[in-house]
Amino acid sequence: MRPHPSAPLRRPLTASLALGIVILADAGHVHAADPPIAGTRATDLQAVKVTGPSQTDLRRKDPTLRISIGREDILRHHDDGLGSVLRRLPGVTVTAEGVRMRGLGGDHVQILIDGDPAPAGFSIDSIAPDLVERIEVLPTAVAEYGTRSIAGTINIVLRRNDGARQRTLKISAGQSGAGIMPAATLLLSGKRQAMAWSVSAAASAPKERLDAVIEDQANDAQRERLYQRRTDERYAGRTSTFNVAPKLTWALGDRDEVSWNNLLQYRKEAWTRDRNEVVLDGGPSDYPLNRWINDSRTWTSRSDGQWKRQIGERDTLDVRFGAMHFSRDVDFAFHGYAPDGNFALDRSVRTHATHTAYSSTGKYVSGFSDRHELAFGWDGAYTDRNERRVQRDRAGNGSPLDLIEDDYQANIRRLALYAQDQWRTSPRLQTYLGLRWEGLETAVGSRTSGTLHSRSNVFSPIAQWVFKPTSSTKDQFRFGLARTFNAPQPWQLLPRRYSVNNGNGPTNPDQQGNPALRPEIAWGVDASYEHYVGKDGLVSLGAYARRIDDVILRSLSVQDGLWISTPYNAGRAQTHGFTLDTRFALADLLRAEVDLQITANLTCNWSRVASVPGPNNRLADQTPLSGNVGLHWQASKRLSTSVDYSYSGGGTNRLSAEWERASTPERTLDAAADWKLDGTSRLNLSLSNVLQQRQGSRTVYRDADGRVSRYTGSDSRMGIKVQYEKTL
Repeated sequence: MRPHPSAPLRRPLTASLALGIVILADAGHVHAADPPIAGTRATDLQAVKVTGPSQTDLRRKDPTLRISIGREDILRHHDDGLGSVLRRLPGVTVTAEGVRMRGLGGDHVQILIDGDPAPAGFSIDSIAPDLVERIEVLPTAVAEYGTRSIAGTINIVLRRNDGARQRTLKISAGQSGAGIMPAATLLLSGKRQAMAWSVSAAASAPKERLDAVIEDQANDAQRERLYQRRTDERYAGRTSTFNVAPKLTWALGDRDEVSWNNLLQYRKEAWTRDRNEVVLDGGPSDYPLNRWINDSRTWTSRSDGQWKRQIGERDTLDVRFGAMHFSRDVDFAFHGYAPDGNFALDRSVRTHATHTAYSSTGKYVSGFSDRHELAFGWDGAYTDRNERRVQRDRAGNGSPLDLIEDDYQANIRRLALYAQDQWRTSPRLQTYLGLRWEGLETAVGSRTSGTLHSRSNVFSPIAQWVFKPTSSTKDQFRFGLARTFNAPQPWQLLPRRYSVNNGNGPTNPDQQGNPALRPEIAWGVDASYEHYVGKDGLVSLGAYARRIDDVILRSLSVQDGLWISTPYNAGRAQTHGFTLDTRFALADLLRAEVDLQITANLTCNWSRVASVPGPNNRLADQTPLSGNVGLHWQASKRLSTSVDYSYSGGGTNRLSAEWERASTPERTLDAAADWKLDGTSRLNLSLSNVLQQRQGSRTVYRDADGRVSRYTGSDSRMGIKVQYEKTL
């Protein structure tokens, strides 16, 4: 049989199945069931452990640039959420606003779950790391995965059946200054005749408590102070998450395989935020003392069926149908007290949002030889999004002030057709060529705006090459070219307004959509040099450049006395940078018996928006510098330790001629130790955020009338976690 169609050329079929398999062999090839032959001497059977290629080997042989992180690296620090795992990957940073690649966040990064786009509002930390088989980072687009990836793609691959019997239970408890945080994971799998099955379940209830400060200040055109306020904030929250992922796989003869994969998630968030404002100069805000109360419940379910068919000796057909439903209910309350201390505003907001998607993907792969593969495929989906929001405002005495009922519906039809050709032209050259056409049709409507229709289609050519100076060298060069895009989200198109609860101003504006918003289109090039060291080490230096047309920025204006921020297309922008990535064992460099693994990466980013005057006219709060250093020491057969340090640089971003934002650097230090107690159990101890660094940002608006600034700073706490793992 041939490799899976999506695997790199000449990759062994057993790459994903061989891990952990032990075979018995002997020199005389005597079967274990055969009786001993008289007059012969018994031969001792030796256990031979067969392992598949490492992640570094797969990266080296792949014609496309694909950085793959396996389960060993995912689980090394015993993180509670995937956000902490992603933070350590080359070119990736994680902030309070979400996941970023090459310093860019939001819709510039394509997040996939088993190759399907994650729904809007989906939290990356809702997936337990124990449910993930590997994480793929694709800095350059691949036709099969889509081209809505100006900054890059992150594909989260959930665990699949391999038929091996497994019974593993993990129980942990942690603490980060907000009480005990329990968590548990159960992994069960097995095989009965032609059917393999598995069930993975995880539950956790992390807590968080943070103290923060907000400093507001305004001056007039003559630099006379209008007001200065300091607000102390206390945040307390708890998130309860439950995941279960049952999977079934049937082998139908030698040529067909059918699988059914499911994921069910429930996430409940409950938090409060208390703010107390002190006036240092001038007057107070509308509600100097206020409380926010939030309770949300989110259900996510995914189910897909897949059929793989071997056709002839070299061709394969892979068809998948899937459905996903995302439902979120939010109950929010804002209690505001007037400057005289009397209860003045009781605001309640109820929101119900659903996201239902049906998808179909398919790929036919024709293998001309072991060195040449041609694939054709489709990727289609229909998505229905609905949201209903009811806001009721009452005075302190209970009398009604305002009632806002709003809803919106969005129907999105997406169809993509693609072809990709990859072949080993010679022992020194591999080529990947891809072509993808993707069409989008969106209908967005609300009771106030009516229905808005938007159509767009993007034609994306892709090319990647891997060149080795000699066929036996440990060096290779990569070069890639791709056209990518970013389509606006439905909520960005609706002209409805999201109002802030207190202190509307240029540094804290209301938000409103723009129905005239167009997709961003980008041309990009990537180039890298890779040098492979020892058994599983590498040093890689990569550079990139993107030219983005119709880049989406945010404008700031005043309407009816209120400040409003609206997205708009701002012409052309350029971004470029480089990433240094290395991983190796100390034994690869020195004659040392110490089993020490070292990983490190560094990313520098620059960008410029043509329509925004400099300096610091970077893209979308782009992170200018980020990096990570990690050490993993296998002290003995029973004890291993890990230390990891991450850095995300701050800086100043100019959003317009009058508007700018600055942030402080973020430094994170984690440590973990793992003890193997016996053949079936182990104990883990991990420390997170050891530095407990304070984080801050400042937003400033300057015009002819004066200057307004807002600084927000929050503390952070160290977490400690103990986990016990038992193979049943």
